[in-house]
Amino acid sequence: MANRPFMNSKPLRVGLVAWHALPAIVPPAAPTQTAFDPASDSGSKQPTSIRFGETFGGLETAMWTLARHLANQTDIQPICFLETDSPQNGSTPWPKEIEGVKLDISVNRFRAIRHAVGECIDTESKRFRRFSPHLLWQLPLLAVTRPFRSRDPIDKEPDPRLIGKSIDAWISFGVSSSSSRVVATGATEQTPSFVCVRSNAGLEDGLATEVEYRNECGESSSARRFALLQSDHVVCQSQWQLDRLKQAFDRDGLLARNPILREEWQPPFPTPAPASFTQPFDILWIGRYDDFHKRPLIMLEAARKLPHLSFKMIANPFDSEIEARVRREAPENVELIDRVRFAEMPAVFAAAKLFVSTGSREHEGFPNVLLQAAASHTPIVSLSDHDNFLSRSGAGLGCDESVDKLTRNIQAQLRHDAIQWAQVDEYLDQYHNADQIASEFANWVRHAVANEPISPTNPEEEH
Repeated sequence: MANRPFMNSKPLRVGLVAWHALPAIVPPAAPTQTAFDPASDSGSKQPTSIRFGETFGGLETAMWTLARHLANQTDIQPICFLETDSPQNGSTPWPKEIEGVKLDISVNRFRAIRHAVGECIDTESKRFRRFSPHLLWQLPLLAVTRPFRSRDPIDKEPDPRLIGKSIDAWISFGVSSSSSRVVATGATEQTPSFVCVRSNAGLEDGLATEVEYRNECGESSSARRFALLQSDHVVCQSQWQLDRLKQAFDRDGLLARNPILREEWQPPFPTPAPASFTQPFDILWIGRYDDFHKRPLIMLEAARKLPHLSFKMIANPFDSEIEARVRREAPENVELIDRVRFAEMPAVFAAAKLFVSTGSREHEGFPNVLLQAAASHTPIVSLSDHDNFLSRSGAGLGCDESVDKLTRNIQAQLRHDAIQWAQVDEYLDQYHNADQIASEFANWVRHAVANEPISPTNPEEEH
């Protein structure tokens, strides 16, 4: 589809919604930093305190990358809709605009407390999941403040935080309850909506039925189904997602692979790696503490089989029981690191001899960390070859979901690095260039606002 200017006197206001993305845009003030920030005792095997809302991952990174590059389009004004529990960043007010992107930040002072209570109590069944002594003050505080707090946005209904913002098109990230509210907002205000699939689980079998259930994150299938089926357009990360959307849901999708600006991941780096990465090491792993998506326990299994190699694992909090188990079972050749600032990540990737991914094919969409490793010229070994990225780009080795093959390929890749990095760079420039992807997205927005059809991506062009 050829790009064309949109004849309008004012830029099109495009709302990008990823409520938890603020730490990917503005690092929280000291002493608490983002989940990619170095802790004073980064190698500790004891859990550290990371406030809710300070972690972020591929979804938030992709949103901010797209927003920044949409700002380069002269007729597009991107606005990111975000949420935080503090009215300012330490002693500094939150910025209202960065790199041409406007920030619309909602303050929910009780967000972290409510999340902590929800981790302990199933509010639907009124049953304890686990007990925490903090509940002794958290529950009374929430009860006392309830009459003064804004009501929660309702799934599948317009989000009060988004109504009346004079948005011309909405882009929401993830097949989620949040996206259901964005889609409903767009429908109410007759504004086109795009939902970006960020995980293969966003196209799971249950969403193609009327069965009601909740996923691992506690989100209802009905809300996620609404987001997927009622949005004006669905944007997929991979050819697999595009094919799955058509086969299971009879919807034509748009294909926008994850964007990256390759130059930002090559030296010289404006921000050096933190102290814990200055000594040579072999394997870098990045994820969160869970047993279904990033699966750090599989990395530990491989590390035990490779005691002569050194592993550094940057892990975000998610499941406290899995976190405790990982910390308890981590062998001596594994260093657990709680936080590294995003600005330091290019130098961190460059310091590693090898990047390893244990993300599940079922739950991953396309991991941004694979792009970051490839752009950093850090070889990859991945339990799954997501979107056939490794075989197509030549950036590393896939393992067909075999842990035995994972350990063999780690050793093979470290012994003999035959990767042709010029070929990898060419692949990234062709399929993942941030400016090109933002330009195509901007063109989709122009057509949607003009109520013109958008031609679905031709799969033959992508194979």
